[in-house]
Amino acid sequence: MDPVKSKTTAIKPPRIKGLNDVGRYAIGVQWADGHDSIFPLANLRRFCPCNECGGDDAAAGAQTQRLSQLSRLGESGVYLRWADGHETLYTTAQMRAACRCAFCAGEPERPLTGG
Repeated sequence: MDPVKSKTTAIKPPRIKGLNDVGRYAIGVQWADGHDSIFPLANLRRFCPCNECGGDDAAAGAQTQRLSQLSRLGESGVYLRWADGHETLYTTAQMRAACRCAFCAGEPERPLTGG
């Protein structure tokens, strides 16, 4: 009797094509599939996925919402070092899931201005 072969499909994480600062208050991600995301720093800190803070100290002041370092971690993630010394690691899947643009929020016909 032949063993039953189970089909497993490996889900590939989203890939980042480019990563940059957008002014002093946000970062931009250009995805390999052509999608663009802008992430306000306040939101990235507020939803920090680390076990240490879980985003709890997000309202502690301006230092918690300023970056001292922004780096790609190969194809797997993004490293954020905050001005207050805290460090955050986002996987590319977490970053893509956090995109709140009109398309990702399910309202692709609405422009950013909401009108």
